Amino acid sequence: MPEFENPPATVDVPASRVTRIVAIDAPRSTVWRCLTEPDLLARWLGDIAAFPDGVVAGATGRFAWTGEVVLAARILEVDAEERFVFDWAEGILSGRASTVEIGLRDIDGSTQLHLVEHGFPLEGDDATRREALRALAAGWTVELDELVDLAESLAR
Repeated sequence: MPEFENPPATVDVPASRVTRIVAIDAPRSTVWRCLTEPDLLARWLGDIAAFPDGVVAGATGRFAWTGEVVLAARILEVDAEERFVFDWAEGILSGRASTVEIGLRDIDGSTQLHLVEHGFPLEGDDATRREALRALAAGWTVELDELVDLAESLAR
């Protein structure tokens, strides 16, 4: 089994965007399950992933980190084993929501996941925005490392 060294998430300050690409030594179907099954989502993205109507386009739900933050979410696009898009915001969905786009593809016998989060309602000068984006990028680095570990353990 190959050992991948996945780089951390990166930031684009002018575009207010965070990006991360990771290689996962697991079939795309396994990674897809980790993205779209709430019990698996909650094992890598927060502690709670609740979507009463399922993870389908148009559904709403929430992600929560115990003792920290609750993010309201709306599923925008679900293209099986290809693309998963949602928007989310702290508390309630509003004009302050950002959008998370996740794409999957097969590459060299593994799955490549490409995440982009954009649309952040950031305020302040470039230095302030850069620090906020770096904090978000650090979060995605941790969360996607957890996704990689989960998917690879399920694939064993």
